[in-house]
Amino acid sequence: MNQLPPGCIVPSFRPNTIKISNLPDVVPPAIVTDFAQSHLIRALKPLSFDIDSAIEMQSFDVTSRGDNEAGMLSIRARFNTFTIALLDRRFSYICNSMFWLRIPPQALYTITIPSGQYRAQENLWKEAPRQYQRSGSYRIQVSGTVEAALGAMKVRVESLAAGEKIDRWHDHLAYPQAQLVQQIAEAEPKAVEKAKVVVMEELERLASLEFTITLRRPSVGYFVRTGLAAMREVFGEDDVALDIRSAVITVRGGEEVRLHLDNHITESLKTVNVNVAPGSHTCPICYDDVSTPFQLVCEHVYCTGCIRHFLTSAAETGIFPLVCMGNESTCGTPISIPVIQKFLPPTAFNHLLETVFTTHVDKHPQEFRYCKTPDCTQIYRRSEAVSVLRCPACFSEICSSCGEDSHERLSCEHARIHNNPAEQERMSEAWLLQQRDAGAHICWRCMGAFDAGQIYDHMNTSHGGIYGDEPAPAPPQPQATVLQHQNPFVDAFQGIDYLAQVRLLTEAEAHRIAEEQYNRDRTQLRIAALQARLTERRRQEEADRERELRLEREAQWRRQQAERQRREQEEADRLYREQVNRWRTDQTERARQATAGQQTLWQQPPRAQPTRQDQGSWCVVM
Repeated sequence: MNQLPPGCIVPSFRPNTIKISNLPDVVPPAIVTDFAQSHLIRALKPLSFDIDSAIEMQSFDVTSRGDNEAGMLSIRARFNTFTIALLDRRFSYICNSMFWLRIPPQALYTITIPSGQYRAQENLWKEAPRQYQRSGSYRIQVSGTVEAALGAMKVRVESLAAGEKIDRWHDHLAYPQAQLVQQIAEAEPKAVEKAKVVVMEELERLASLEFTITLRRPSVGYFVRTGLAAMREVFGEDDVALDIRSAVITVRGGEEVRLHLDNHITESLKTVNVNVAPGSHTCPICYDDVSTPFQLVCEHVYCTGCIRHFLTSAAETGIFPLVCMGNESTCGTPISIPVIQKFLPPTAFNHLLETVFTTHVDKHPQEFRYCKTPDCTQIYRRSEAVSVLRCPACFSEICSSCGEDSHERLSCEHARIHNNPAEQERMSEAWLLQQRDAGAHICWRCMGAFDAGQIYDHMNTSHGGIYGDEPAPAPPQPQATVLQHQNPFVDAFQGIDYLAQVRLLTEAEAHRIAEEQYNRDRTQLRIAALQARLTERRRQEEADRERELRLEREAQWRRQQAERQRREQEEADRLYREQVNRWRTDQTERARQATAGQQTLWQQPPRAQPTRQDQGSWCVVM
């Protein structure tokens, strides 16, 4: 028997009927009629489902069936975005009723900052509500349901917590003993601009005190062993830095520091160790005998001090990847992460990983991009296909192809034109240049388009004149015919002033000719202005191309100069190594010859003893 369905009451429900369900869609009504042995059969309307809504739904789970007789179900549906999961939506397959839908809170972002920073930025935080206070810190909580507003507020909170950023840096500012840091640490927000000026002046002053010198390869080992530590002991840990890969030493200070550096360079060239034992290794960094050897997987052996300094200074140099420098820097075998972790503490290793990642992103701007929201540091991978990416930090939706706001149902080129009024104006002007010979005239009264020969007839006929101040001609009224006697002086044309009519027609024609000339002149002036603008734009583009070519030539010249200097330095190093090797070979050969000569003297028979002759004198027999 038919049972009452749960939910809304169906008006056509009949309890004394039999309902046959779970039939396939392909079963024809004739088979059901034969099965029921009755012609009083009516097909029920099937439930309707929205395919588009089903596609938008990400997953659908029945979490609890509850009481089946009451028809209660607990269902959890997940959607890709909050906008797709619509509230107050009626569904046709449940009698145009609504589900009770509950959307969880979108986001809850909390950040903790020091109380001193909050007091310094109190004027900037006054628009953000203060939830509660802890000892030594303040907690700011931002929540909401509008994604754009919440994302912008979250990025603003992060920006305030991070402080103002200056796109310049000097290593001296990172150390606690720097006086500049102590000077501006407790400044008020209104002094931010002044603090920027102070920082820029200090950076310029520090840059003027800094200079670099490229060392010869034999001097690198001396500085790694003793010279670098000696200079840091005298002038400070932060004022002397050595890049082993490029053999560049950087010092900060005046003439005294330069004098000490020159003395150490001279001393390094004097104390080159040339007494090489057969079978010993040469360090690829300092070109000297290996002390406390450390071997890589490529079987090149380094001094432990040299490889340690090479790895610890990699984050400062920013030259990646870290590869072996053996065989005149042609080995290129990557240094494994376990080897790096042997020489770097965890904090330095994490800093190195961040530096490597940032360098990789900066070197691949066509593959990786930063989020377009100001102060947002999230990174996404660019793709050729158009897809919508959702930033996890600011909740903004970005097109992965062009990097702008997401544009559904529009290509990147159309979205760019749609959001650029200047480009729209340029395209309209170009279209006008192409359509300048159309010759269409527009009626300003009815906005109709006519050619030059019809516009004036239309204005006079439909609107009573060109300017609209003349009334439309009234239709002629029928008049009774009056018979009069013949008078030769009666006006046969009923008194019409043909001279006035000719004069009006002449004036209208002259006015039309003048207006056409005015329109032609105006069009020519506009075309000339557009052509001048296009010419100026082309000239600017040519100037930009010439400037880019000049910059490219200058950059190529600098690269060639750097390559030439590098080759000269390599050639000088090679000649120096050859001289050192020849000198070592000569010293070894001389030592071998001296040793062989001494062994020959040892193998000679003992000398004859002096004998006494008869005359009483002595002689020596040789």
